[in-house]
Amino acid sequence: MNKMKTILSTLLLLVASSSIQAQSLKDLFLKMPQNLCPALSEYNRLEIVDNQKNQKVMQTRNLFRTYSKMEELTDDYARLTVTKNSQKEMKLLTLNDETKIIMVVSTILVDDTPDSSVAFYSTDWQPLPAQAYLPESISEDIRKIEVESATGRLTITTNNAPLLLNYDGVKPTPIPTSSSTYAWKSEQGKYVKE
Repeated sequence: MNKMKTILSTLLLLVASSSIQAQSLKDLFLKMPQNLCPALSEYNRLEIVDNQKNQKVMQTRNLFRTYSKMEELTDDYARLTVTKNSQKEMKLLTLNDETKIIMVVSTILVDDTPDSSVAFYSTDWQPLPAQAYLPESISEDIRKIEVESATGRLTITTNNAPLLLNYDGVKPTPIPTSSSTYAWKSEQGKYVKE
């Protein structure tokens, strides 16, 4: 009977630890639906993580026949150069009740001008409403979002693209930029302006 209890306890511990491990961003990256990053197949994502385990360059030849490279991959943060003109940053955020959500910042470069968007997902990759986690004061005219890997702090820059006018020698006039920083407050379950 004691042997049976020991076996059951061990099995329960293994199941519990595997569900905890499933909450790492590495595991979630492997389970990410392909429509969120069409350039990477499941095999490509597996190759990137496997290369990290084997201390190799975390790079793979993607479905567009160019290379994608994971610049940084930890248990709660990832920065991926998908193509030379696109990047994804993912951060695993904790809500006040230990529930985790995934923030994905996608940035594309058009003529060296960044254009970023942010989305939130549950750990089973179901979309969540971004407005629930961001302050209302964030402008719709977001140009660039930077994520601090350790804390998840966001730096959001708006209107940083030059005005695209070039009529007969008239120089483009830069539009003023504005940057704001937001900290993740897990007890509130949202970003707050610093």
